[in-house]
Amino acid sequence: MHKKRKLIWQIFPSFLVIILISLTVVTWYSTRYFKAFFLGNSEKELTVQTKLLQNKFAPVLREGRGSIYRIDDLCKKIGKSVQTRVTIVLPSGVVAGDSSGRIENMGNHLTRPEIQGALEGKKGISTRYSSTLGQHMMYIALPVTRYDQGKPGINQKNQVIAVVRAAVSISDIDKKITVVWNNIMLVLFFTLIAAVIASFYVARRITRPVERMRKEVIEFAKGNLDNRLTPPDTEELSQLARAMNKMAAKLDKKILDFKNRSHELEAVHASMQEGVIAVDNHEQIITVNAAAARIFDFSASVLKKKNILDLSINYELRIFILKALSTHEPVEDDILIKGEGAIILNIHSTALYDTLEKRMGTLIIFHDITRIRRLERMHKEFAANVSHELKTPLTTIKGFIETLQQMLADNQTQKSEIFLKIIEKNVNRMVELINDLLALSRLERLEGTAISFEPYPLATILEEAFYSCQSQATKKNIQIDYTCPENIYAMVDPILMEQAIFNLVDNAVKYNPETTKINIRAVCQKGLAIIEVRDSGVGIAKKHLPKIFNRFYRVDKGRSRNEGGTGLGLAIVKHIVHYHNGKIVVESKKGQGTLFRIYIPLST
Repeated sequence: MHKKRKLIWQIFPSFLVIILISLTVVTWYSTRYFKAFFLGNSEKELTVQTKLLQNKFAPVLREGRGSIYRIDDLCKKIGKSVQTRVTIVLPSGVVAGDSSGRIENMGNHLTRPEIQGALEGKKGISTRYSSTLGQHMMYIALPVTRYDQGKPGINQKNQVIAVVRAAVSISDIDKKITVVWNNIMLVLFFTLIAAVIASFYVARRITRPVERMRKEVIEFAKGNLDNRLTPPDTEELSQLARAMNKMAAKLDKKILDFKNRSHELEAVHASMQEGVIAVDNHEQIITVNAAAARIFDFSASVLKKKNILDLSINYELRIFILKALSTHEPVEDDILIKGEGAIILNIHSTALYDTLEKRMGTLIIFHDITRIRRLERMHKEFAANVSHELKTPLTTIKGFIETLQQMLADNQTQKSEIFLKIIEKNVNRMVELINDLLALSRLERLEGTAISFEPYPLATILEEAFYSCQSQATKKNIQIDYTCPENIYAMVDPILMEQAIFNLVDNAVKYNPETTKINIRAVCQKGLAIIEVRDSGVGIAKKHLPKIFNRFYRVDKGRSRNEGGTGLGLAIVKHIVHYHNGKIVVESKKGQGTLFRIYIPLST
């Protein structure tokens, strides 16, 4: 991966490159300018000297006076006085005189650029290295002409009879340029140092607020959205800082709103009695609540790592899940999950979509309706039991009424009294049954309501129950004893608690043989009031103990009907005890009597 560089090391080198390019261009241009300037001045001066030499040599060359050696001597003489190399070249290219060298050693100069230019009647100029002098020289050549008359009117023109060339060394110019170059480089060095310092300072001024903003923005990245950026002096960066501060404030508010909504959803999710599982398109569980974890006996963290099809081996459940994942329509069904404790689940599925209306998964809701189905079954059994309980006395009453009507027609009034007593007994039994049903219904409506209990002495409740059952017990020669300290107070509804104790004692009187004993007592233990009703009668077989608090359940159905029992007394007792936030237990063995023990909170 490409290594990131700091902003200052991107800006600072850029400044240096720009400055170096600028100084290099200026130096190059200045050097060329000065060199061109010096060469131009030299050319002007040399041109003037060449013209003077042209005028000086022209008479000698036109008249043809003297030899080549005389011209050569004159060149050397003039060359010494003007400190300029003077050369006379004939049209043939032969050097007729030269102030700096021996003419016999010089080659033909016809090919020299300046000579060719002069032979054409123009000023010839050239700059090159001279092998004769071993220096860089500037040459300027001018023609020396003579008027050629020829035939009258024909070929009349100026004839070039020689070329006067002057040359000067330009090595001095190079030395001057070198001095100028050195001075420029010295200035360039100090300018570059000043530029480095200035560039670094400017880069730091630009990057320092950016660096400070970077450190402050890191706090945003850490989640500290309460932090605010300090606006720099630069307008653009200041606007950026203010914009980021506004963004952080809005983002903080959105995150807070999201957290609040997430907490609300989590609270709803966790408090739901229904199990909720969200599955992605690959059948992987992405979210699950505690209720679903309890249904499938897994922890929520473990379920999130599972495939939805791994939850259960139940065939119907797997078929339902596959159907829910394959369709866009809602799916609903009731499925029995067998196991140690069989449960019935009402399952409902709904497809999940993202903001682009693309299928992203499925939401499956599991509602444990085992208790509802059990209650429905209990209600059906209850209705059947009530119908059966009411049908028997009604049939008896109807039969005896028809018999009475026949007997009255036959004037058999003596037996009618017996039948009327039987009718009365069955009517009373129906009234008692209806009263018990109404009492049970009232208790179910009261359960869970916010009714406050009052501190009440248990001795009074036991005494009332004792007197309510005393006359019936006396008829069967059953002895009832009760003991309760006067200082035991419990948080009770006196009427309901008295009814519960009465039902227990009344059952003991009804279903136990004559000359037995019943003992009622109350004690305190660990913040609880314990009420015991013990008899020494026939007892209850072990197999019946778990069911005796069910409605209409009878240990001995024939005997219960004969004694006038409705089968609802113990169910009423259980509801009353639960209504008081207590519990009731039973201990009994066949032929050894029965003990009912009630636990309820003491008053504080």
